[in-house]
Amino acid sequence: MRGSDPTAEMRGRQAIWDFLARNRLGAGRQKVNLVSYPRSGSTLAREYFAILQGRAQLSIYAGDVVNATSAALTSSLDNFEIIKGHEMPADDGPMIYLVRDGRNATLSFLYMSFLFGGHRFTDLADVCDGIRHLDATEGSWADHVAQALKQSELRPTLFVRYEDLVREPPATLARMTRFMNADISADVLDECVRRQKASDAYTANPHNGYLYEPAAGSIYDILKRHRRDDYWRHIFDDRSKRYFHERGSTQFLLHFKYEHSTEWWTE
Repeated sequence: MRGSDPTAEMRGRQAIWDFLARNRLGAGRQKVNLVSYPRSGSTLAREYFAILQGRAQLSIYAGDVVNATSAALTSSLDNFEIIKGHEMPADDGPMIYLVRDGRNATLSFLYMSFLFGGHRFTDLADVCDGIRHLDATEGSWADHVAQALKQSELRPTLFVRYEDLVREPPATLARMTRFMNADISADVLDECVRRQKASDAYTANPHNGYLYEPAAGSIYDILKRHRRDDYWRHIFDDRSKRYFHERGSTQFLLHFKYEHSTEWWTE
């Protein structure tokens, strides 16, 4: 994203290749780019692949690693390295693009940016100003998705909805692994999902917002209380909806079936 630290990205990329060389993991393996707008499910996906592959899941960002805690469940993915990033890849390799309803993703990213000290927007009345600030400093969801769709014309690409990964994880993982020409049984995928659900690694990470106690009635208090729902419905006001529409998001909400009407923002 626009506000990312390029030095940190360079350190992250170097750390990847140092790690691969140290463990002889790079030889003969194909890189698969796992790309998303921030807060769109890449950590969840990487937790699943850490379980399936039995090895750490890497990122272009320094220190951003999802570690494996047990041996691989399958050898079908041995020939792949899955590398997370938020920017469109510089190479021409295959890409799995995780897309999430942009209204929820934007609010979640706003929350994460707040936790990292990137802004001080917390009041519900300031939500539109917060989203405008995020778009200006980091880039908008609509622009990110537009770039991904253009990239899909240039490289093998699989679009995966975060919501499907949450609601139907085995079936969605099956789509992702088939994209990598891996044939994995339903039993293995079910076991992978069971293990991930038994872990508390995601909620225990302070950067994911589960441990922070926001002020009552704030943007993030409402987000936390409706975390398992479309919390944008409880947070977006008319001004926010109009801005999100005018920013060019509606066409992509329709494309990925998050909306069925161009007039959703007037309702």
